[in-house]
Amino acid sequence: MGRRRFTVPASLRSPRTVARSVGHAVRHSVAGPLWDRSRGLRPRTNKRRHTAPFLFGRMLLLPALALTVLALAGTAYLDLHDRTGQLRERYAPAMVELAHARTSLTLAHDEATRRLGDNGRDPLLQTDLVGLGESYPALLTEAAQSLNNAAQTEALRTAQEQEVRVVSGLVVAYDDWIGWADSHHESKALRTAGLDYAASLLHDVGSPDKPTAVLDRIVALEGELNADAAELSGWSALSAVTASAALLAALVFLFVVAGTVDFIHSQLHVVSVVLALYALPVLLVLGVLVLGAVGQHRAQQEVRQAGVDLAAVGASVKADPLIEDLDEQLAVKLRGTHPGSWALAAEIALAVGAAGAVASGFTLFHYGRRHLQILWRTS
Repeated sequence: MGRRRFTVPASLRSPRTVARSVGHAVRHSVAGPLWDRSRGLRPRTNKRRHTAPFLFGRMLLLPALALTVLALAGTAYLDLHDRTGQLRERYAPAMVELAHARTSLTLAHDEATRRLGDNGRDPLLQTDLVGLGESYPALLTEAAQSLNNAAQTEALRTAQEQEVRVVSGLVVAYDDWIGWADSHHESKALRTAGLDYAASLLHDVGSPDKPTAVLDRIVALEGELNADAAELSGWSALSAVTASAALLAALVFLFVVAGTVDFIHSQLHVVSVVLALYALPVLLVLGVLVLGAVGQHRAQQEVRQAGVDLAAVGASVKADPLIEDLDEQLAVKLRGTHPGSWALAAEIALAVGAAGAVASGFTLFHYGRRHLQILWRTS
């Protein structure tokens, strides 16, 4: 009994054939002509172009391509760096301040109700002597200061800044009602009415479509800031388009450099190692910027996660130390990603790459100086 030959099923043969045809078409219609053109071959005849015009064109084209790659890659990186700076210098401080304000207000209310009595309890005996004590006004002052600091971070949009101002005004009204309840603490009815109205300013009753009370407005602001931080942490249209264009331009640059080296070797019988070395910094710049972009993206994710962690901090005696600890951890992590150091490295790499681009043009001029002199004299 003879061996059975393995045959590819028709259902699999068709996609494989299509993929092979597409790859063949791309190779012959794009890669092949691009490579021939980069080597200075004329279409159809496969003859080399004249040396002087070719070198003159490449003397301008190579630096232009290199600078285009650098400009596109630098734009993509600097966009990432700018958004990292916004997250680090604006959004992170605003998140910390809002968390401070939210927890301080909650603790202040707990302290006020503990002293004045709530849910039918009598005020503490020392209320007659020291009133609300020292903790309540200190916590309320801290909350008001934190709200003011959040408004000055420049992380908030105009509507959000106005919302913080409204919240600050509601905090003043809340304090007035707590003070009113304290001044009438001997009357259970008046004290209870004051505490109830103050509590209504602090917490929404039910589930309104839009938050109106102080703490609910702050929670909503924290959610909006976290959403903005998540948007800033992703790839923007500018960075995505310029990064993709930079990779495409770098591929064309590689083709042109390789073709130019091949042309010089064929026509001038010179192995142009120098030209390849001058083109190398452009590729090294891409490597540096890619590594820097990874560091920037990591820093952005750290800020985003810190915002989530801060919003989850509940009001307790450990709230303030916990917020400060999260703030310090974020600062350490941001230093660990070295976004500032990578920015300096990127600037140096871009400068070196630009110098290499200009040097490649001068190198081509040196190779074809005599041919170019003849071309300019006869033209």
